[in-house]
Amino acid sequence: MKPIQHRIMFPNRNFRVEIFPFGDVHIGKSNCNESAVKSQVKEILKRSKMKDREVRVIFGGDICEYIRPGDVKRFNANALAEWMFKGSGKDICDRLNNVADAQLKRAVQIFEPIKHLAIGAIEGNHEYSMMHYNNVNVHHQFCERMGVPDLTDESMILFKFSLPNCGGTSIKLYIQHGHGGGRTAGAEANHLAQLRAEWEDADVVMRGHSHTFHSIPPKTVMVLPTSGKVIDTLLPRYRHAFNWGCWLNSHQIGPSTYESRASYPSRAMMTAKVVVWPFYRVQKGGMDRLVPKIELRSYSIL
Repeated sequence: MKPIQHRIMFPNRNFRVEIFPFGDVHIGKSNCNESAVKSQVKEILKRSKMKDREVRVIFGGDICEYIRPGDVKRFNANALAEWMFKGSGKDICDRLNNVADAQLKRAVQIFEPIKHLAIGAIEGNHEYSMMHYNNVNVHHQFCERMGVPDLTDESMILFKFSLPNCGGTSIKLYIQHGHGGGRTAGAEANHLAQLRAEWEDADVVMRGHSHTFHSIPPKTVMVLPTSGKVIDTLLPRYRHAFNWGCWLNSHQIGPSTYESRASYPSRAMMTAKVVVWPFYRVQKGGMDRLVPKIELRSYSIL
């Protein structure tokens, strides 16, 4: 667990913040939709250059597949991405001799254009397995090569928003890679509700792992402000939770995949971003108040 504080100074109150999670990408796997990943990277970079907008990225684990030939239970050459077998014979041999490093280099190359927007990365179960069984800390290597903080396996992030010569606002975001599976319709909703209940102090809770995009309705908490006319003033605080989904095709033409062999249901190719208006004006108790307004926006990634 690593809590961090991330400050953003704004010149005026018209700015918005967009926070993009990037998890369960599984670069190096045959059904990883790299074209969708690269399109998302371009979109994030484009949005970061828009007027009155701040963009941030958080990496959520399982960035690469990281399954090597030594993993006799899970390794399958047919499950490797096509790019692993392109180029000269020496290039192919070099990649196959160090599958994890080849996938790591590929990931860094893909995400390099947005590394300046990343505020940290957490490890997933695939990164942990590489460290546990192969004594190779690929998560630390990814963080080091990308120049982003290593947030261990979970993090609480305090975003502090400031205006010149004015008070600020803040939100708290909790992120973990996730745990457990579940194919039934209610499984992901239950996972998210339990996680949100555990981390009551967070305004936004996000997780992945199950590869199932899902969000649950915001939980409303009534807040009594500590300034102004407190007797007749209540403000609603909305607490959000979602699973960012994955970047894997559920079915594809070609060799069998882990997903098809296990008869996993088709996953929606969707993800979400967190949009925050740090200085949203509301009138309560006879006063103008600036409070953060938060929205989850889901969209297709195909």
